[in-house]
Amino acid sequence: EIIVIDKIESRLRLSRQHGATQVICSAKEDPIEAVKTITHGKGPDIVIEAVGHKDHTMNLCIELSRLGGEILFFGVPPLRIHDIAWYEAFRKNLTIYTSVNPDFERDFPLAMRWIGEGRINVASLITHRFKLAEIQKAFEVFRDREEGALKVNVDFPAADKR
Repeated sequence: EIIVIDKIESRLRLSRQHGATQVICSAKEDPIEAVKTITHGKGPDIVIEAVGHKDHTMNLCIELSRLGGEILFFGVPPLRIHDIAWYEAFRKNLTIYTSVNPDFERDFPLAMRWIGEGRINVASLITHRFKLAEIQKAFEVFRDREEGALKVNVDFPAADKR
């Protein structure tokens, strides 16, 4: 099972296209109860936090995890967070990983190869395209998440090699 939790329906639909077997809209239902139901009360083996929001996603991951589970905190919170449920994390004997930047020399060629082979479809992730002259608008659309912006692409013209 691959369970995706989000509060935005359009991102949940996209998650299904990319392999999610279960989606939970946290704006409509309690994600903790929904995950408990899906996992028969055990919790997931691995929880990946990719939002980095300052609110409560880190504690939600701890609460969702099964005993002896693993968490990858991939999203980076914008500030220090002091109210982390460490007691619960220790009680569950969780293994916690953090990551912010990939190893570009190792990961970038692999990602490009997989995209080139069609193993990963990134085209559906790009929701907006802009010309280089519109770069300021592109940043604003991405920053403000206008019109459901997910990934915003700026097309750079090819250099004239004459």
